[in-house]
Amino acid sequence: MAIQATRRRHSAALPWLRSAALAGVTYLALAALAFYPPSMSPLLALAVGGLGLLWPGIGVIGFLIAVGIPLLAADLLAGGLFLVLGFAMLQYLSDSHARVFLVIGLAFAATLVRAEWGVAVLAGYLLGASEGAAAAFLACLVIEAAGLLLGARSLGTLATGGTAPIVDPKALASLHAPLSFGWIAPSFARIQPENFMRTVTSARDLVLLGVQPVLWAGTAAMAGVLRRPVDDARRRTMAPATTGAAAAALALLMWGASWFLKGPVSTAALAIAAVGAVVVAAVGAGVVEWVFPVVPKTRERGSMADEEADVDELLRTISAAEETLTNKHTVNKAVLLTDMKSFSRMTEELGSTETAKLVQRHRDLLLPLIAQAGGHGKATGGDGLLAAFDGTAQALRAAVSMQKALADYNAARQGQDAVLIRAGVASGEVVLDKGGRPFLGDALNRAARVMSLADGGQVFTTQKDLSEAGDLQVPVVSHGCFQLKNIAESVEIVEVLWGADQKARPPQEPPVQ
Repeated sequence: MAIQATRRRHSAALPWLRSAALAGVTYLALAALAFYPPSMSPLLALAVGGLGLLWPGIGVIGFLIAVGIPLLAADLLAGGLFLVLGFAMLQYLSDSHARVFLVIGLAFAATLVRAEWGVAVLAGYLLGASEGAAAAFLACLVIEAAGLLLGARSLGTLATGGTAPIVDPKALASLHAPLSFGWIAPSFARIQPENFMRTVTSARDLVLLGVQPVLWAGTAAMAGVLRRPVDDARRRTMAPATTGAAAAALALLMWGASWFLKGPVSTAALAIAAVGAVVVAAVGAGVVEWVFPVVPKTRERGSMADEEADVDELLRTISAAEETLTNKHTVNKAVLLTDMKSFSRMTEELGSTETAKLVQRHRDLLLPLIAQAGGHGKATGGDGLLAAFDGTAQALRAAVSMQKALADYNAARQGQDAVLIRAGVASGEVVLDKGGRPFLGDALNRAARVMSLADGGQVFTTQKDLSEAGDLQVPVVSHGCFQLKNIAESVEIVEVLWGADQKARPPQEPPVQ
């Protein structure tokens, strides 16, 4: 039997290209700031590139520190904001071999030759529509922020709206012995928050600064959508045309925005940049598809050596997955789980279409309440909702507000089938997805068991979880101890009475005697 996967041809060269790009972007940034001694900037750039060769995330950290120190010396608020935002987004920037960071860095470097539009389009083509659009959007914002800090009206072909520099490279170059950190005390004295308010002079500038990232993201998404599938024989030949067309569209849109809003970049410069963008996008996509194409990787299984290799690979994958789950995604959270009462009966009586409408209305009504309570929620795929909260109190308050909202909804549609949910809340270890929503773990299992005891309109939790929630300012009733499935110790089940005239109802299973 054969196993098929995909890889890029000549993929061994990609880490070296990534390292070179990291080093190059770092050197350009340090050279522009003119803070370090001339001989030190290349050494720092090489160090960042070397770290990026082995550990892309560490390379990104090296860049943030190397660039953050000059920014702190120029303006303590600007430097501090750069470091806080950079480290807050570190996981996103360094994910998947730091490719989002490289898009931002290469787009910034491309402003030197007015080719940044081409980089934005290539981001969509290489990373896909959604991720590429997000990377292009963020790259545009970073370039705009850099222009504001430097007091530049434009960088490359991108209007940045700057008027007065917050970060002045000339002032940085005049520092004596900057690595002695003698600038720290004076920088506190120079803190002037009002400088940020003077960087943009007109509402027209603000509109243009808001439009440009949207145009970048839209055309990057277009390039990702137009990209041919991996198994399409025309993928290679169509790559330059796809990215070239997207780059031409971006150039036209950027020219239109600049003309309408009277941007600072001349029409001649925009025309030259349009040609450059088409060339960069087309050539870049062509090089990727012809030099580093995606190819199938097939291995015949059958021999003992192949089987052992498969086992070794599987064990490594499991080990890496366990480490990732433990270190990055497994946390202690309160989980809220709901489902609709009599869903099967409703489907049979109302039909699939009407039931689907009710399910969607209940999602539209309740999911915003989860977000308002500080939770991260999603639909479970059927008639249920699932959410994670930082604490049990938040989860129970969300459950109460959901029950009250449904009660109001049902009261407004008298004579029609009432939409009722049952809710269970439990806290403990849970694994979260990238959106902060639970998808497996002990807390999720416990919440499901607790919810299974409830009926429509009820909110159940355990006495232990309730004690951690503090005073909810609503009545609660204990229903005694229950032995939940696959949970060793019995737990005391508590009902939260959210309605003013609500009466406690016993759970659907008998308690432990």
